[in-house]
Amino acid sequence: MNDEWETLNPEKDVVHFHQEAFENLPRTQIVFQLLKEVKKFWAKHCTSSGSRVFDEGFECYVLIPGKQWRTGKIRVRLEFCPDETELEEKQENNRSDINPESSPLDDLRQQLKGGEN
Repeated sequence: MNDEWETLNPEKDVVHFHQEAFENLPRTQIVFQLLKEVKKFWAKHCTSSGSRVFDEGFECYVLIPGKQWRTGKIRVRLEFCPDETELEEKQENNRSDINPESSPLDDLRQQLKGGEN
């Protein structure tokens, strides 16, 4: 089986499970409905089989508009979005490394002041 996972469109794509993957959930639903139900399910039932949702996934069919049903697995992943990018953090660190009381331009300023006299 292919290990390349794809992100489903929550508003358009439809999922149909081969078997009952979650207790009391319809086997076929739009992805956004599934995500809503998974959140409820996860809050109630934190079992060992529930962890499959986040690891190897559950076998299912997926229907993407304009395409045929595809077989595969579905899993849930968490993503992280940092408040600051690494570049912004590096720039902030570089700014803190510079002593505000002494600037690389101080020598040039002294030379210019000396030339004015």
